[in-house]
Amino acid sequence: MKTNKFQETYSDAIRNKNIGTFSYWLHRITGIGLAVYLLMHTYVLSSAISGKESFDARMGDVQNPFFSLLEVLLIAGVFIHMLNGLRIIISDFFGWSRYHKSIFWIIAILFVGLMIITIAVIWPKFFADNYRIGG
Repeated sequence: MKTNKFQETYSDAIRNKNIGTFSYWLHRITGIGLAVYLLMHTYVLSSAISGKESFDARMGDVQNPFFSLLEVLLIAGVFIHMLNGLRIIISDFFGWSRYHKSIFWIIAILFVGLMIITIAVIWPKFFADNYRIGG
């Protein structure tokens, strides 16, 4: 019986509900999200080739509270991907794989702390009077 690769992946994720599987999927999803962001970032910055006015207009389009929220999500994705990557390195290269659950929770606490700092710094950007064309 031939099955779809997505169905196999989904059934594997449902069957193995543990921190390792959750961490695996989180790492893959944030990696894809960061790759998509890189394409959008390149698109926005490519307007600089057309001149200052074009760049300012494009930057003006992304200077609003919605994109500030997306910026927080981007930073969260970077932190998740980075910290989980460090967890994988520590587990694999230092032979601490038996402690991967403990390392995961330490990383989760670090993530929460980093996000609290991030939101405190970015919070003023959520108010309309802080937006200017051109950044």
